[in-house]
Amino acid sequence: MDQHIFISHSSQNDDVVKKLRETLELHGQLLWVDSRQLTGGDALAATLEQSVRGARHFLVIISIEALSSEWVQREVRWALDEAQRRNDDYDDGYKVISVVLPGVQPGLLKLLFPSEPLHIFVADGPTGWSEAMPKIFAALGMALPTDWETAAPVEAAPLAELVLKLTDPHIVNTDGVRRATATAELTYNPADRGREISSLRYKFRAPLGPVELEEIRWYIENYYRWPAGVFKERAAKTERALPQWGQALFKAALGGESAREPFEAWRGQTGSRRFSVQVDFEPPEGTDPEETAL
Repeated sequence: MDQHIFISHSSQNDDVVKKLRETLELHGQLLWVDSRQLTGGDALAATLEQSVRGARHFLVIISIEALSSEWVQREVRWALDEAQRRNDDYDDGYKVISVVLPGVQPGLLKLLFPSEPLHIFVADGPTGWSEAMPKIFAALGMALPTDWETAAPVEAAPLAELVLKLTDPHIVNTDGVRRATATAELTYNPADRGREISSLRYKFRAPLGPVELEEIRWYIENYYRWPAGVFKERAAKTERALPQWGQALFKAALGGESAREPFEAWRGQTGSRRFSVQVDFEPPEGTDPEETAL
């Protein structure tokens, strides 16, 4: 058994792993980084399993892409099994450490980890990694480098903000087609706190219905569990439709003449920008529950 640290990850996160690898190698750590570029086969699986089981520690980078990776799932199973075996036999301190990237909800981790291992959450923002590294060093049993400095917080730059406010949302049934509709108002708030620009109120009718929304929900919440076979084909169909659905939503929400002035003012900004949607969840008193959109 050698002293390497096995790093499991999705190829979608190669840039993140590169930074982590360079930092750990700089401080004398021997690493074995798996590769998603290799093709599957018994020899590959045997080599990976041997390296996972022969490592000093197992570290996995958890992202949405990693959760749907068959190889990452397999490597985590090997690591958990090895940790249990070593703990039962002689307990040499083998750890399964997950580094959770921004965007992964804690509840999703139960899909890979039946019990709670040591999770290290990387905060979203410019200081996320510098704040997480001391925790990674500690989990690996390493002393924090004496020259390590946590990055100073970066003051957020002023934002040019575009806010779409939707009020009185309800369901309209036209010829058997159910669609959500609402009264919309678009407001541009400049970054310099100058004069805001608001549109006249206009009608918004959602171009997507229950079928499309269910496909999007399934793609985000369930596809990563079984990313193969007929599910992969279904996901590919959804991915092909997403640009058209996005264009339809843009046209309905921001493409009309009423929205043109605030939208163009916001789009013309060169600094940081943000688009937000604000929905009034309270329907008017007396609204039929069947007509409630939310």
